[in-house]
Amino acid sequence: MLGHNGAILRHTIGEVISVSKQSVYFTIPGLSNKHEVKNIKNGLAKLRGVTSVSINTETDSVAVDYDSTGTNTEDISKHLQKLGFDAHLTENENHIM
Repeated sequence: MLGHNGAILRHTIGEVISVSKQSVYFTIPGLSNKHEVKNIKNGLAKLRGVTSVSINTETDSVAVDYDSTGTNTEDISKHLQKLGFDAHLTENENHIM
């Protein structure tokens, strides 16, 4: 059976499988141009576990979906800082699937 990112999930009948997906939201003041958006998306895509990055330049917000077995909020925040962005955590959501 294939998982969310194409990973193979093995299980036996009656076994419950849970995949921990989380979403984290940041505000980055002054986020305004396509170059910054591309920089953030490409930079975060390199982190193991990141499944999607959505950016709204009108609200200066960044939403990151990730598998918590591959990365975490702190690593994502640090990576944004390393990319040169002053990211402020606004929300963190845990989804159990």
